[in-house]
Formats: sequence, C-alpha cells, structure tokens
Amino acid sequence: MLRLPRFLVLLSAGVLALTACSEQLDQSLNDLAASALEDAVTQQLSDAGVTLESGPDCSTDLSRSGTSLSGDASCTGTAVDGRAVRADFDGTLSGSGCSGSLGIFVDDEAIAQLDEIPDCSVNVEF
Repeated sequence: MLRLPRFLVLLSAGVLALTACSEQLDQSLNDLAASALEDAVTQQLSDAGVTLESGPDCSTDLSRSGTSLSGDASCTGTAVDGRAVRADFDGTLSGSGCSGSLGIFVDDEAIAQLDEIPDCSVNVEF
C-alpha cells in the first residue's frame, strides 16, 4: 500500500475543493447571466406585444474575465399563440451593463435586434 505524506493528501484535497468551488461559482454566474437575458428577452417580447406561454429558457457559454462575462447564449420559448420564440446573444455582461448582439425572433421573424440591452447587469465581483 502506497502512503503519501499527510501534507500531499491535504494539498490534493484542497485543490479538489477549490476546483469544485470554482466550477460552482462559474455555474452560478452563468445562471445569473441566463436569468438576466431571460428578463431582457421577456421585456422585449412584451414591448412587441408577444406574450410567452413558456420560457424563455436560456443556455449560456460564457467565460469570466475580471468583472465581466463574455460569450454567447441562446434562448427558446413558445408564445401563447404557439409560435416559436428564439433569441441569440453574443457579447459581454457586467455590473455596468450588457452589450453585444441580441437578436429576438418569433417564427424566424426578427422582433428586435439590440446592441445594448436596457436595464441589464450582472454583478460578477466576488
């Protein structure tokens, strides 16, 4: 039986715990970003007179860089009249705002195309 020195075992356990915490933090930040985007999409659809039956459900592929998240997201939903709703985001979210490209479509018809999302922010500072 191989015996590792106690400090190596503790160091390994610490590295595993930090990795798990980092992954949980990344998931929490992606969840916050998805929620912010879902709110923005819902608001834009409401402004256009479109009411959702379900969604929007956003999935994100974002990377943290300092106090911002950058990458892309896609959202799907269904309007009350059965039409398919889709939104695509590619940009940056931070505590000071959300910028990039947000396209919102109902049955592939463009409802909104934004370069800056109103009233959107994600606090990435921990």
